[in-house]
Amino acid sequence: MIELRERLQEVADAAARDGATPGPAHAIHRGHQRRRRIAAVTASLLVVALVSGAAVTGRLAGQPDRPAIAPATTAPLPVDPDVRHDLPGNRSTQDMAFDDLSAELRRCRASAAKAELIGYVHSREWHRVWMVAAKPPRPGAAGLCWTSGLFSGGGAGGFGGASRPVPVADPLTASGSFGGKFGTIEGQVIKRAIRVQVRFRDGRPPLQLGVVRAGDRYPVNFYIGFYPANGAHGEEDWPPAEVAAFDAKGRQLARCTIGPPWNTASACPGT
Repeated sequence: MIELRERLQEVADAAARDGATPGPAHAIHRGHQRRRRIAAVTASLLVVALVSGAAVTGRLAGQPDRPAIAPATTAPLPVDPDVRHDLPGNRSTQDMAFDDLSAELRRCRASAAKAELIGYVHSREWHRVWMVAAKPPRPGAAGLCWTSGLFSGGGAGGFGGASRPVPVADPLTASGSFGGKFGTIEGQVIKRAIRVQVRFRDGRPPLQLGVVRAGDRYPVNFYIGFYPANGAHGEEDWPPAEVAAFDAKGRQLARCTIGPPWNTASACPGT
């Protein structure tokens, strides 16, 4: 068999010198090359599969097990939140909430204007109303008087302090509230942003949030997100790890990592 192959190879070499069509030896040689290429590709795919499998589990060999922060995503644009801009009247939860926020905004001396309702969102899942109110700023003002709060059906709730204006130059801010069953994350966001993405410490999928539009008289918009606690039960377990704002073309406008204390606003630099 070996002699036959050697003979075929000699015939093929002679044919190549004489300009003849490649024969059986050429096919044998090509077969060897093809098997070598297949073996190399198979080995490469095996390495990729092994590394990918380790990445999915959140660790490579020799690294400790720990929750992985969910990766950033270019998910489809979120649906804008169902924001209401009118008060029902008859001493509703929304009316009482706006009264509380208006009283809080009177402490902010940077604007002499009256407080205005920017909007509110009702979470049917968590039975809460989130509301944001603000004072229209003076032309060219460097800060904005605004505050927000989370209220239950009876009108009870909590809201952030508004004694000092928030710099409008901050393209993104983040703070929140946290309870036994759910938490919130909120803040102001640059006008060009149409989406705010929240990534979590426990590896759950990122939260894609639309914006609450404040109108042309205000230099920023706002956002709010609700998320389940998933077993977290303390300030040190606050799940959000990062927020980022994106424009209509998917370009990142601002980003920052966030952590305890969750009720202290974090300002994110622009990019």
